[in-house]
Amino acid sequence: MAKRKSLFGGKECPGGGSYDSPAVVKINLTPMIDCTFLLIIFFMVVSEMASLDMEEVALPYADQAKTRSGQSLGTMTVNIRKDDARRGIVRVMGQKYDKDKLDELIRKVAIRSGREYDPDYPGVEINKLSVRVRCDREAKYETVQWVLDACARNGVYKTKLAASPDTD
Repeated sequence: MAKRKSLFGGKECPGGGSYDSPAVVKINLTPMIDCTFLLIIFFMVVSEMASLDMEEVALPYADQAKTRSGQSLGTMTVNIRKDDARRGIVRVMGQKYDKDKLDELIRKVAIRSGREYDPDYPGVEINKLSVRVRCDREAKYETVQWVLDACARNGVYKTKLAASPDTD
């Protein structure tokens, strides 16, 4: 049997074998698996944080209520639970705030969110921050009133009151 003539003069590769032998390609999947696990962890954390602004609150009924399409950027959600309202406490992202602390929080967030021109009133600047108030149907309206007052004191005029289209 005749020996095949080498195209590259029989030189050896640095890793062993020769340039004439068929190449073996090995794919390292470890970095891809690492990236996949990091993405899974990221989405788990983000979904947990997104659910923090949705406290368990029995919303009041309103026949004209619209279904919420999701948290938009620049919207702060203030939750008022029945038992917290008795103590003068509201919740934002799971954290408890009294009147003074909520006023300070709204002021800081309003400053960071910036200002924009009001499309309904040319030349008038308003704050970009929007505040959504989710109040338990059995809580006193007094707490809702001081949340709205805190918004007004800090120049936040985009406020929404959450309601449920369902009677149950």
